[in-house]
Amino acid sequence: MGAQIKPPRGTGPYCYRLHGQVYHRVSPLYASDQHKESYGQLYIFDSSEATEKRLSNNQNCLQHVFEKLDFMLREINPFAQSYLQMHRLVQEHPTTSVKMVFLEDKNLDMQRYNAPTLCTEVAAIFVGDNGEPPANRDICVYPVGNTCQSISPLNQCCDPMTYPLLFPRGECSWNTGMEHVEERRTAKRTRVTQLQYYAYRLSQRNGFSILHNSGKLFQQYIVDAYVKTEGSRLHFLRQNQKDLRIELYRGLLDALECRAHNENIRTGKLIILPSSFQGSPRHMQQNYQDAMAMVRKFGKPDLFLTFTCNPSWSEILNSMEGVQRPEDRPDIIVRVFNMKLKELLEDICKHGIFGTVLAYIYVIEFQKRGLPHAHILLTLDSESKIRTKDDIDKFVSAELPDPCTDLRLFQIVTKCMVHGPCGTININSPCMRDGQCCKSFPKQFKDDTEENVNGYPIYRRRATEPVQVGKYSIDNRWVVPYNPWLLKKFNAHINVEVCASVKSVKYLYKYVYKGHDAASVKIQKEGALDHDEILSFVEGR
Repeated sequence: MGAQIKPPRGTGPYCYRLHGQVYHRVSPLYASDQHKESYGQLYIFDSSEATEKRLSNNQNCLQHVFEKLDFMLREINPFAQSYLQMHRLVQEHPTTSVKMVFLEDKNLDMQRYNAPTLCTEVAAIFVGDNGEPPANRDICVYPVGNTCQSISPLNQCCDPMTYPLLFPRGECSWNTGMEHVEERRTAKRTRVTQLQYYAYRLSQRNGFSILHNSGKLFQQYIVDAYVKTEGSRLHFLRQNQKDLRIELYRGLLDALECRAHNENIRTGKLIILPSSFQGSPRHMQQNYQDAMAMVRKFGKPDLFLTFTCNPSWSEILNSMEGVQRPEDRPDIIVRVFNMKLKELLEDICKHGIFGTVLAYIYVIEFQKRGLPHAHILLTLDSESKIRTKDDIDKFVSAELPDPCTDLRLFQIVTKCMVHGPCGTININSPCMRDGQCCKSFPKQFKDDTEENVNGYPIYRRRATEPVQVGKYSIDNRWVVPYNPWLLKKFNAHINVEVCASVKSVKYLYKYVYKGHDAASVKIQKEGALDHDEILSFVEGR
């Protein structure tokens, strides 16, 4: 698997993160003079020699573990056996053209070299020129080659070849012809999509699952599965530009032609990434416009909530097996967060803890370390509007609670709702920009709440004795505004802010629909002005 792996900076939990394009490649049978043997090429060597070569690249690993894994894969993995079989054939027929082709369908009637090995179920070894494989075969391994070949993410051999330890028996993954038979009298067959297949693979079942216990490799598998699914959707959009009726994007066409004329180059290809693709810039812009239409109908939002997943929730910790940590099971984290978010929205919208809700929008994002959080904007009806400072104090607090009267709330606030600390106390805090906190902490002490200062209220923060939180001594100036009832129920970071003025509307909705992190790239052929939104989206991801 080839990709730019860019884990987030800092000392937090490990997080597998990619940037840009992802490739899956297969190497030739023999390494060239400039490169070391690796991957499938190691299976043509003696087991002990292959182990030595692996240890030279992984010096901190245990030799006996490598030896056991190598022995197991040689015994049961058809891909490892295919490489060894091809090596033997090359030795037996040094003057003959030998190549290995991986089958898309085991039922295909193809001329193949019938060697007495299990690997013929997966691979067909072609000898000579009279048994040429079909032209549409995606994976073809040659004895010698200077470069690796790319494998299509739609190939069913892609997963077992990329993750031999997760699929030691070479179990094939999703393919374009995969079907599901419903258990009814009609025995109706339905096509299984790539997304459905990976959702099935990620589901927890009874018994031991090597996939769910593979730690960091599980993170890589999930990211890889998502990128493949996203890539398939993007490929479909690229191949069906006519159905998108791109000629209707008249304004964009005029702008490109004008720019090409000014730069004295010709207008090239136009590839549109439509708003129907979730996460695209057009999709985010469309959502923002829809949200502003809600403001026009229902008025400005009254409350802005940020609800962040807590990896220490008992539901998450109780689901861990053995030595697993929460970051090893992102599937459990997102499922628990989804259930908690539904309950939070039910408390707000149906049970009315803030009053009657006229309209709400929310969007789920993922932090740098992979934890999900939701931004929620609430619009209340006229009777529930938050107008006075007493209304604000009723729903929002920005002070440390008294540990003598409410110890549990005090523990949650000091664990989840304290910012930083940053500034002169900790200049290396992530929120520091040019020597200042970008969130304007520490705040000023205030004896009373002020309703509206530049669109936002200034919350009551009375001067009290500082308390020790970790290695820092903090007071009310460092507390993030919260709702005590929600905090005690959900035991998580839930930031509650009052929107005091219509001035804050545009910023809030733009913030909610800002989209995921991306780099800005310009991809252009020399002498032609191409506008490829799909390529820019993938490269900049």
